[in-house]
Amino acid sequence: MPDLQAIIEIARQAGEKIMAIYAQDFAVYDKSDSSPLTEADLASHHCIIEGLKKLTPEIPILSEESSKSDIDDRMSWSCYWLIDPLDGTKEFIKKNGEFTVNIALIDNHKPVLGVVHVPAKGVTYYGECGQGAFKTEGGVTQPIKVKALPSEGETWQVVGSRSHQSDEFREFIDTLPNAEIVSMGSSLKLCLVAEGEADLYPRLGPTSEWDTAAAQAVVEAAGGLVLAFPSLEPMRYNTRSDTLLNPWFMVCAAVSEVWASGRTHQPKGAQYEFRDHDSQAQVVWNHTSVTPEVRAKQKNQHPRCIWFTGLSGSGKSTLANALEKALVEKGYHTMLLDGDNVRHGLCKDLGMSEADRTENIRRVGELAKLMTEAGLIVITAFISPFRADREAARALFDDGDFIEVYVEAPLEVCEQRDPKGLYERARKGEIRDFTGVDSPYQKPVIPEIIANTSKYDVISIIKNIYRAITSEY
Repeated sequence: MPDLQAIIEIARQAGEKIMAIYAQDFAVYDKSDSSPLTEADLASHHCIIEGLKKLTPEIPILSEESSKSDIDDRMSWSCYWLIDPLDGTKEFIKKNGEFTVNIALIDNHKPVLGVVHVPAKGVTYYGECGQGAFKTEGGVTQPIKVKALPSEGETWQVVGSRSHQSDEFREFIDTLPNAEIVSMGSSLKLCLVAEGEADLYPRLGPTSEWDTAAAQAVVEAAGGLVLAFPSLEPMRYNTRSDTLLNPWFMVCAAVSEVWASGRTHQPKGAQYEFRDHDSQAQVVWNHTSVTPEVRAKQKNQHPRCIWFTGLSGSGKSTLANALEKALVEKGYHTMLLDGDNVRHGLCKDLGMSEADRTENIRRVGELAKLMTEAGLIVITAFISPFRADREAARALFDDGDFIEVYVEAPLEVCEQRDPKGLYERARKGEIRDFTGVDSPYQKPVIPEIIANTSKYDVISIIKNIYRAITSEY
């Protein structure tokens, strides 16, 4: 097992890099290349990568900032480092100090060592399988352990996200006989259970594997459990090639009938309960005589999905409309899916919580896949701010059939355009969790196409995109 104290030191050094940027006076709400948020994220990333490569050159590393090649290669790894250089982007932006540096060692799908460092508070949680869990604060290190479950009639201390309380979470809380919500940001939510400051953390919304691995190692070393929900199986890592999303999960000292009894069916809303097939019923593919290949041949085109992503006001819809017009004029068969239009029908039951936005993109991805199987070239125009959601959509398609177009424009330019007046309303507090104001946009890592609408006109951009996607015809 690698030297745990050396890992802790790497995490602290990364925290110092973050704090040097955090101390600056800034007002940034996106994740553009030049923002303090991205600067801090990358500074921490490079510090951790350098430290781990020096300490354990034989162990590969997977980070939120990893390249696509590393993400593709990970399924061949049985042991690897899984890191989140800066977890808690909203907490960083709001300057409440509840953001963390996370380093975990994964061995055979299980987190066996984890370090969670809180740079702004000078606190470090760490744990190792079979060696216990600890918390260092003010130079003093003490062992930590989950506490016993509440007795009948006692109040449950339930951890809730300070930034992401979904409708599903609130519904879950309503089913508990006595519950008090303890608000916290980032991976610190799991650590509260690990140190006995809370009884339960139900995560009924999307997370990625790097968000939770280090803290899960701490929880389990402290005697607790991190269980996929509602299956109540231990949460494991790197088990699927098509996604890095976690299922919903529960963090607890032990399973209790108070919250687990009768919860065998998927609650409403977005849920990531990954199984061999995502259905309660026994579903078997019905192989039809008319195949996707037949439909594509009939239309004499290569069906694919062109996915426009970017901030509100960046020009996604304008470009998507112009591209569809150009393709149709040349005889191609297309379908345009736009964020606003989809919410009038297919997704009209969804709100704007983070979980609902994730479910919105999941549905769009599945719909786009079906439409490509019908032989169409599908164009989508959605903010789709979360990288994990876009990657989940990409995973539905064969290589080369999902073309991500990052519509790049500085936040200030988008605000000046503000075609729907949304930024102004968000700044006034009339709209919550608005991407670019109080919710981050995660820039694509390696998009197929970058369309900078602040530098180039629509005609020039469309010509370049058109050439890129029709070069094979």
